[in-house]
Amino acid sequence: MPTIPSPVHPEGPVLLGQVLADALAGIGKPDVRAGRPATCRACGDPAVWHRTTDGRWVLMQPGGVPYRLVPAGQRWHITGDGTATNLGAAAAYDTGGSAATATCRITHFAVCPLGAPPQAPYLLRLWRHGAARLGLLT
Repeated sequence: MPTIPSPVHPEGPVLLGQVLADALAGIGKPDVRAGRPATCRACGDPAVWHRTTDGRWVLMQPGGVPYRLVPAGQRWHITGDGTATNLGAAAAYDTGGSAATATCRITHFAVCPLGAPPQAPYLLRLWRHGAARLGLLT
C-alpha cells in the first residue's frame, strides 16, 4: 500500500530523534539579539554592545524605552540578528502594538552620567539618576 504524504508534514514522517536533536541544538546558545554584555568604562553602568548596520559597534542601554520619550535621531532598533539600526526620523518601529506602546532602544552614551546632560526630559532623568549614583550631583 503506498504512503500518503501528510498535509502537515509533506516531506514524510517526523522522526522523534530528529525533533529532539533540533530542540536541543538551540539550548545554551546565546541569543544574538541580546548583544554582548558590557560595562561602561567611564561610569561602570551595565550596557550591551551591538554591531551596527555599517559594521561598527555601539554601546546600548539595556531594555526598551517608550518611543515617544526619545528624540528623533536617538531612537534605535535591534533587528532579529542583533544588529543595531538607528531609526533616524522614522516613525515608531512597527511592534504590532499602538504607537503609544512602541519602544525603541537608546545608546548608553545618550545617558552616560560622565557625558554631557541630554536635552530630552526623559533622557535627562536617566542621566541625573546615574550622576546622583556617582555622587556628581549636589
